[in-house]
Amino acid sequence: MKSLNLIFIFTYAQLVAGEVKLNVVDDLGAPVVGASASIYFVNARRDDQRDGFTDKDGVFSANGSSTNSFGFIASKADHYPARISGLSKDKDHDVKVVLPRIVNPISLYAWRGDGSEAVGFPVHNEWLGFDFEAADWVAPYGKGKTTDVLLRFRNEFKGWEDGLARDIDALMAETKQLAKFRKKEWTMEWFKMVNGKWDGVMDVSFPNEGDGMFEEKRFLEYSRLKMPHEAPMDGYATTRRYEACNYHYRPVREKVGFFLRTRVKRDPQGRVVSANYTKLIGDLNVNAATGRVEMFYYFNPVPNDRNLEFDPKENLFPKDKPGANVYDP
Repeated sequence: MKSLNLIFIFTYAQLVAGEVKLNVVDDLGAPVVGASASIYFVNARRDDQRDGFTDKDGVFSANGSSTNSFGFIASKADHYPARISGLSKDKDHDVKVVLPRIVNPISLYAWRGDGSEAVGFPVHNEWLGFDFEAADWVAPYGKGKTTDVLLRFRNEFKGWEDGLARDIDALMAETKQLAKFRKKEWTMEWFKMVNGKWDGVMDVSFPNEGDGMFEEKRFLEYSRLKMPHEAPMDGYATTRRYEACNYHYRPVREKVGFFLRTRVKRDPQGRVVSANYTKLIGDLNVNAATGRVEMFYYFNPVPNDRNLEFDPKENLFPKDKPGANVYDP
């Protein structure tokens, strides 16, 4: 009986009361009146949820108690919904929530090249063209025809993973035997790639004057539409560098987005008269050992159309193309 009392006291001590206030606006900053909102207080046994609608100022708030965290869902017709979880239970929250308007979803080339679809560099330390419309390297390394972005990768072997150096000969012999049993080719290059420490550098550049890359600060990680509807007119940087290694932790920036301007054509006075636009969700991520680069992008093939609000039912890539199963706008 005494132990049961102790358990009850401990559980009660972890239950924290708090307030979550939502200030809901659209992408223009106007209050969203009458948005449906649910604020939930996560508990060990059963979540405590408060439902309602935003008032004339776009505000909805609720009080509750939680042993874990707070979260919310907000939505309204003709807007993209928002959802956040994992807010700290140890303080109150006054959150600005943006519900972007659904304006003009269109057909785009949308491709998620991560995981098994990540792109490998066919050669190192050379500038290679990548075609967004083909999701492939430009010939002769792929089926691409137009260079949207130039990428160059190089890496350096830095020795063996910690703890392997003393047993590397034994591990080498073991993997050779395994490869022979499976009738696979064993190479030192493969062995070093799997078991070695690597530093890598990937440089980004562009083929045309006026091409470039723009980091978007207004990134809505909690929304289906994470970036503004249209790419900006100016502010594009012409180069970027990514450094990577596989033996020290380096966080991948996922809560960031970029706009790219490519295929730029200029008049004799140097003014941009034609360009194509792309949005990149998350940062480019290159594997220091393998040289495989992950990218998630939406490409508009219509020159001078800066609209990058995607209709998930209208992917210009074939449905059976690996990486084309993109469902967010």
